[in-house]
Amino acid sequence: MSGMVTFPDMRLEVISALRSLSDRHHQQTRWGKVEEGVNFYDDLTLNVHTLYDDCMVLPEPQAAVPDVIHDSEVPVFLELGSVLGPMLQDLGDAPDGAYMSDPRWASVVDAAGAALAAMQQADEGPAP
Repeated sequence: MSGMVTFPDMRLEVISALRSLSDRHHQQTRWGKVEEGVNFYDDLTLNVHTLYDDCMVLPEPQAAVPDVIHDSEVPVFLELGSVLGPMLQDLGDAPDGAYMSDPRWASVVDAAGAALAAMQQADEGPAP
């Protein structure tokens, strides 16, 4: 993609959060698990904070252009926000399992996957 983002490390954090949110197997096997000797922890709260608070690509992705995302990625983030935002309002601090068992969760997983794919495609650029 032409043009660089201002904060590429933040972009990598967003990509990591989207990977987590788009992978049901990862959610079921890694979220909330603490293992001795493993310096890694992942859960819904961590990923929500990455998207909303740390990198601020949600709820208004337009404000993150060109700092973290490209203009072409705004629509997929709007879609993700439109499905994740209402769940966050409805379920609040409920455990991760409450989110994952909610019928709306499939839409969040799909929207996160679409946002991840858009970001990866933008980073790969046009084929030579």
